[in-house]
Amino acid sequence: MAKKDRRIKEKALLGKDRVGFILDLFYAFIFCLSIAIFAKIIYIQVTYRVDPKVAHFFRPANTKRAEQPRRGAILSHDGRILAISTPLYQVYMDCTVQKDLFRQDKEHGEELEKEWRAAANDLSKGLARIYQDKTAKEYYDLILASRRDNKRYVRIGDRISHATLQEVKALPLFSKGPNVGGIIVEKFDSREYPYGSLARRTIGYVRNNDPKQNPVRVGIEGRFDYVLHGKDGYEWLRKADKGGKVHNFDSTAVKAVDGDDIRTTLDIDFQDIADRAIRRQITEEERLSGACAVIMEVGTGAIRAMVNLTRDTTLAGSPLTEKFNLAISQAGEPGSVFKTVTLTSLIEDGYVHSVDECVPTNRGIIPHAKTDDVHIRDWEDSTHRKTIPIKRGLEISSNYVFAHLAWEHYHTHPADFYDKLYRYKLAEQFDFDIDGLATPGVVTPANNPYWTDASLETAAYGYSVSVTPLHLLTFYNGIANKGRMMRPYLVEDVERNGRVLKKYGPGVLGNICSRATADTVTRALRGVVTHGTARSKLRAAELPVAGKTGTSRVVLSPEEKPIKGNAYQDASGRKKNQGTFIGFFPYNRPKYSVIVTVYSRLSHGSFYGGDAPAKAVREIVDNIFAIDPEWNPVISRKGTVAETALAAIPQTDGTAPDVKGLGLADALYAVESNGYRCRYEGCGKVKAQTPAAGTKLGKGETITLTLQ
Repeated sequence: MAKKDRRIKEKALLGKDRVGFILDLFYAFIFCLSIAIFAKIIYIQVTYRVDPKVAHFFRPANTKRAEQPRRGAILSHDGRILAISTPLYQVYMDCTVQKDLFRQDKEHGEELEKEWRAAANDLSKGLARIYQDKTAKEYYDLILASRRDNKRYVRIGDRISHATLQEVKALPLFSKGPNVGGIIVEKFDSREYPYGSLARRTIGYVRNNDPKQNPVRVGIEGRFDYVLHGKDGYEWLRKADKGGKVHNFDSTAVKAVDGDDIRTTLDIDFQDIADRAIRRQITEEERLSGACAVIMEVGTGAIRAMVNLTRDTTLAGSPLTEKFNLAISQAGEPGSVFKTVTLTSLIEDGYVHSVDECVPTNRGIIPHAKTDDVHIRDWEDSTHRKTIPIKRGLEISSNYVFAHLAWEHYHTHPADFYDKLYRYKLAEQFDFDIDGLATPGVVTPANNPYWTDASLETAAYGYSVSVTPLHLLTFYNGIANKGRMMRPYLVEDVERNGRVLKKYGPGVLGNICSRATADTVTRALRGVVTHGTARSKLRAAELPVAGKTGTSRVVLSPEEKPIKGNAYQDASGRKKNQGTFIGFFPYNRPKYSVIVTVYSRLSHGSFYGGDAPAKAVREIVDNIFAIDPEWNPVISRKGTVAETALAAIPQTDGTAPDVKGLGLADALYAVESNGYRCRYEGCGKVKAQTPAAGTKLGKGETITLTLQ
């Protein structure tokens, strides 16, 4: 029995050992398997790369969304905004919002739908009141029709401001947000120009009508687009539940950097003055196709105004718009304003020592050019003199005088004359702040095999050369600046939040002549205004002006069909003119230089620099005088006014009243109350009168007053 029990115990122990062994093997297997799995995990984490061909099947699609920066502003020199980006908002409506939810509610769905439609009706009334582009019924019908057609993206009105958006968001239904009210809002940046068309061509634009081509960049907006635009940002979005998209935090994101601001040299008051002056002179003259004006600060070259007005020459009565930058792109033969260039060279080279020197008149015949000068014939006939002072030749704008001087002193070595044009920057481009500055053209012995002595003579009075108004103004500005030519510029600096990042400012192009030469030329230019072709328009300007008038014919294009042998005229005798006045003021202490040029369409008429351009300059000068504190200082709030006695208004019987010493208003009253007409010039008090006081006059005769 004991032996049997022992065998049973041995079998039991043997069974336990077998189970334990099996369990040990199982545990060992599991342990090894765990080690393998762990190693595989490490391997996958460290070395494994998903096959890109199948990766997209296991990853949610990412979408890259660009973030546009705020475009920088363009400022006038005193900080007023000329161009700025403002946010505008476009509202859309998801008209299907809660529609399916109402259908699923068998008990209250129909009632909820009626409540939604009532709210939509109230919404329509609000939209009609705010947008004013549709009636309330039209909006309501649009919403219901879109809800019936399951439209989720219905446009509501046009883009609106932030303030108007807040009104829209407060309307019934929309006030409940996008999930309940269905409102969808998209933000856009809009470029605004607070001063409308003023300087629009100079400020410019950036357009990208065709994404396959490079954007069209014009003016300051175009040249400094890389500064104004800033840096684009982006973020990656991934799909979320219910079809939405959320930011993918596993991907990189770059925040947009707003653009910097550009401060220009433009003075919006000067721009307005010049713009109105040009419009006043050419609006009613349909034969003029356009005009430009530039005002520059003499000492720095800063451009304070740049006006470019053109009209559609194919449509009668078309308005004047800023479409082309004539001041920098319209290179043409300048005419008589170029005589100042010739005079400067003659004096600087020592051929002319005084503008009072005389040249023989020769009846105005220019031999090589085979033309004659009627101004010289008139001079001979009126003075019976066989010589004429150079200064007087400039005043009457004689072509002969300057053709004669150029041929006499340069025909054996014409390169000296043309080298001066390069020195004056009148034969080459210079760096300018906006694109489009045309390259001048000059006919020289070196670049044209058909050059003759006649080419030198015609160049002396503004033909055989082609320059832009800005080139001419830069030269005249150099004369006003005592021979130092400043680089014209439009951009003062680049700013960010009022802090200057990059400074531009004045630059010198070179010295064109000595101070003595500049003073001599200035005296001659002053004579043009006091005794010459600009006398009637500019002699009585509020500030003394020195300058030159110029008129030239314009070479016709092949489409305008010039006649053979005469590129300036068509078969019916029509031609184009370019009229210019260019100068500076006040001439004794120049602060500003100015050019005004008008361009005519094909016509039988002539348009002279001494007419519309000189009139426009007179208006510009007088208005700048009125607003510039240098000549009209601000009156202090405190002060005393001297006691004055009322002037006695003289009454006469058949004789001219004595009005000397009276103000203009009193003098006019005295003259007209005695039955006479009055003409006056100047400003201030009456200094002289013609006829003199006491002279017998008939009723209705005219008394001329000189005020000072």
